[in-house]
Amino acid sequence: MSSFILSIAADKTAIGSALVPATVPTDWTGSAASSCQTTLDEVVTLVGGLDALMTDAQNAVTALEAAQSEEG
Repeated sequence: MSSFILSIAADKTAIGSALVPATVPTDWTGSAASSCQTTLDEVVTLVGGLDALMTDAQNAVTALEAAQSEEG
């Protein structure tokens, strides 16, 4: 995997994260709306963690590529 491919994946992850709504529509009411909001809160938290994982992966691949280029 190259840093270029990870960069593309990070961009797509950021775009996808931005598309996830933080709240259910205001006209949704009742227990189903509450349940949906709870699940949505969990999804927002999970998706938010992807940015940090992508940064870690990019840093690891960059370090690997640098080490490989030093080896010749």
